[in-house]
Amino acid sequence: MRPILIILASLVIWTSCSKDDSPEDNIPNRTVIVYMAAENNLSLYAQSDINEMIKGAKQLNSRDNLILFVDKADAAEKPYIVKITQEGEQRLYEYERDFLCSDPDNMEEVLKRCIQLCPASESYGLVLWGHASGWIIQDSVQNSIYGMPRRAYGVDNGQNQTVVNGKWINIPSMRKVFSSLGIKWKFIFSDCCNMQSIETAYELRNNADYLIASPAEISGNGADYEKIVPAMYLRNDVQMYKSVCDLYNSQVDPKGGHLPISTIMTSQLEALAQATRNILPTVTANVPKDDFGQGHIYYFGVVENDGWTVKYLKNEKAFYDMNDIILWGLTNANMTEAYGTWRAAFDQAVVYSKMSTFWHAQYLEQKSDKTYKDFTVTSENYGGVSMFFPLTKYDNSSFKHNENIKKMSWYYAVGWSELGW
Repeated sequence: MRPILIILASLVIWTSCSKDDSPEDNIPNRTVIVYMAAENNLSLYAQSDINEMIKGAKQLNSRDNLILFVDKADAAEKPYIVKITQEGEQRLYEYERDFLCSDPDNMEEVLKRCIQLCPASESYGLVLWGHASGWIIQDSVQNSIYGMPRRAYGVDNGQNQTVVNGKWINIPSMRKVFSSLGIKWKFIFSDCCNMQSIETAYELRNNADYLIASPAEISGNGADYEKIVPAMYLRNDVQMYKSVCDLYNSQVDPKGGHLPISTIMTSQLEALAQATRNILPTVTANVPKDDFGQGHIYYFGVVENDGWTVKYLKNEKAFYDMNDIILWGLTNANMTEAYGTWRAAFDQAVVYSKMSTFWHAQYLEQKSDKTYKDFTVTSENYGGVSMFFPLTKYDNSSFKHNENIKKMSWYYAVGWSELGW
């Protein structure tokens, strides 16, 4: 029986992710970690997405690792880490207790454990799965089912319930987590709402080479992972991010629309910040300080709810299309040449985007002809990245946007304080 035991032991070593247990040449080229923050109402979609990933993983090779951290709204199942292979699921680690996966310390521990369990020889990718609201920061907690103050990413209610009240992690805290890992992500793909804001991208500029996300709200079923999983392992960077964006944009959402999505090359963000700083005084001087009255928008804030009924107020617009704002402000100032200079820097940073004229969004009113009442998306005004623009109306906002924006590095990089904000 001893030879059989030796053979079995060898098989265990061969199939393990651990660097300690594997020869150097068997360490995967790329490890992609999916952080599935599903202890909320998105738990209903978690297993179907896992099933899609299992199908997509059948196209991977032995040097590609797909690792999931899963925290569902299920009292009978504690958070766990699983490897998805061509054969299916392989549990790598099961936690003994439930915890808030949106807590920065917990997120750091989980990601470090995933990296330790399945190191990569070349690169790492990260998928942020769950709820999000871009850079928006809100520290208070309300005891409501909907209309919960949004706090950037990954709400966890801590009670294994399918509700969205709970704790979120904000983007500066996420940056600190990523900076502690000892790696730089090849890409961060956000399968969640509103994450392609320039404030979020600038905050995470040193943590990843590429940021792939939508500035808009996404539908509950999210990405088609059967198709997108293989795309995340393409070794050519351009092919990789174009494929992910194309596949996501090609999906038809429940309203018959397509998701606007883009890719940011973070190495170009400092130059874009400087270019924006150069023209921002002109832009702010040529747009109203109280309300734009127009503009291509991605987000409405929640301002009132009674537990079940949620009301949205149009003056809580928070995410304007960045290109649309700059184009409008410089056009009003008759500075088309200055816009061309700024747009060149923008195009160097936003290396790819897929436009949509409308998309599913509970925050945006739609006409019967499936276009938006408040704005029209065109190839000229679309940029695929949102930007917050301080306005006097936010001074009395329940979300305190004008104050909270000061917690983001972008605020200082482009000189908002020097412009009286």
